[in-house]
Amino acid sequence: MSAVDIGAWRASGAELGRARRISLSVCGVVLVVAGAYAATLVATEGEPLLAVPLVGALVTLAVLTRPLLGLYLLFAAAIVFEQWPVAGIEPLTAQTHFYENLSQFSDAPLRLSAADVLALLTFVSWLLRRAVGANAPARAGPFGWGVAAYLLAFVLGTIIGVSRGGKWDLLATLNEVRGPVYVCLLYFLTVNLVRTRAQLMVVVWEFVLLVGLKAFQAIGNYAQMLSGPERLEAVTAHEDVIFFDVAIALAVVMALLHVRGKLFYVVLALQPVVFVAELVTTRRVAFAALAAALAVVAFMSAVERPRATALALGIGVLAFGIYAASFWDQTGPLAEPARVLREVVDPYSISDRDRSSNVWRDIENANIAYTVRQLPLTGVGAGQEYLFQREPPQGPGTFLYWRLTTHNAVLWTWLKAGPYGAFAFWFLVGQVVAFGLRLYRRLDDPLLRAAAAFPALLTVTQVVFSSFDLGLTYSRTMIVLGVTLGLAAPLAVWSSERAPRQPSPVMVGRSSLAGDGARVRRLPTVSG
Repeated sequence: MSAVDIGAWRASGAELGRARRISLSVCGVVLVVAGAYAATLVATEGEPLLAVPLVGALVTLAVLTRPLLGLYLLFAAAIVFEQWPVAGIEPLTAQTHFYENLSQFSDAPLRLSAADVLALLTFVSWLLRRAVGANAPARAGPFGWGVAAYLLAFVLGTIIGVSRGGKWDLLATLNEVRGPVYVCLLYFLTVNLVRTRAQLMVVVWEFVLLVGLKAFQAIGNYAQMLSGPERLEAVTAHEDVIFFDVAIALAVVMALLHVRGKLFYVVLALQPVVFVAELVTTRRVAFAALAAALAVVAFMSAVERPRATALALGIGVLAFGIYAASFWDQTGPLAEPARVLREVVDPYSISDRDRSSNVWRDIENANIAYTVRQLPLTGVGAGQEYLFQREPPQGPGTFLYWRLTTHNAVLWTWLKAGPYGAFAFWFLVGQVVAFGLRLYRRLDDPLLRAAAAFPALLTVTQVVFSSFDLGLTYSRTMIVLGVTLGLAAPLAVWSSERAPRQPSPVMVGRSSLAGDGARVRRLPTVSG
């Protein structure tokens, strides 16, 4: 190995080590702040403002000093803190009011949440530093046009909603457009703040560690339910399954790419915990979304190794067939994947709870179709109720805006901005998946190839989840989605700096020397 090789290896190892330390530090800070904040809530019987001055001052100082910290904190908080209560359990992480307007739980007349304030503070910090030349020039990233088109859809939807007058509701409008705005703002911030490998790896480490934490919490919540007097509908937030699905799919991608190193070993060690958490959530959509994510993984693998992929798929289908036959009529967490298939084959075999949920969604979908027929070009607009041809049996008590937003959030984009809204949504989805697959093919480094698959996997999982269970209006999932999409920007830059992958006489193979399975950059041969 030449001196240049050794230098590159040392630089790569030092950079990845720094990324691990930063990610652990950020995760630790988030957990400490979250614990202190939750303890304050309990000790003061729900007076969170007592902790705001100190926490707010520290966070503001840190973010103004380094806006990238604001991005790390917001991403971590979005994974850790639930947006809605978990009925019957009430974990501390669901009691922080992080996504609620300050005016809803305090005397402060501010219709912004703590998440809003942190996102805006991060943007202002970046903008100020850019104004004095402290940051690199702004860039739009690979999905700039798609993200802009998606944002424009909700600008148009808001104009439509206001122009229709009637029952237009400002608060409802803010609730509806907040999620899409988060996607666009966090995408832009990530594109312009994450520029090095170490910074990218901080985000990946955050995701892995904090999703593992949520998986442990889910299992603890399930154990708590078992010791209680009744069976609860859920032991986690509904959207947690998105993170679990992506963590499982990411582990499969890393294994296929032969990634080695601490990150892979941590991901691998967490898989049993994450999969058990997936089972105890009892969310049908979790396994549908997981199947879609694994289908993307299979496609990526089939492009390079069609025979091996076909063999693995055959074995997987056979194994699932044996499992389904064994658990077809069973109940409980282990039977959850079979329950999803059984519902498709025999809709009348499902439980009363699932049947009631399906009836609600069938009526909702019929009302969506009716609204589209009545307003095919514009939809109803943001902040407006969609049209009801049939009333559902009973409005859910915790679903405040059920007359404005729908469980099928994919169709909701048409309801709010007409066909342009649906086009903008699918244009962005197609752009992310196609570009992610292209990056996966072009990059050399196995770990970076896995990172390139991350946005595509999360996007596909989010789309499937949102087709059944809201999702596009959740601040929490949209923050995570926006950050993840932004990771494609540095990956795109690095892929353009390399020639297409081909055999070379000088290649450093995958080994522990590169840390986390990274290959040292291929070096040109020197003649003479």
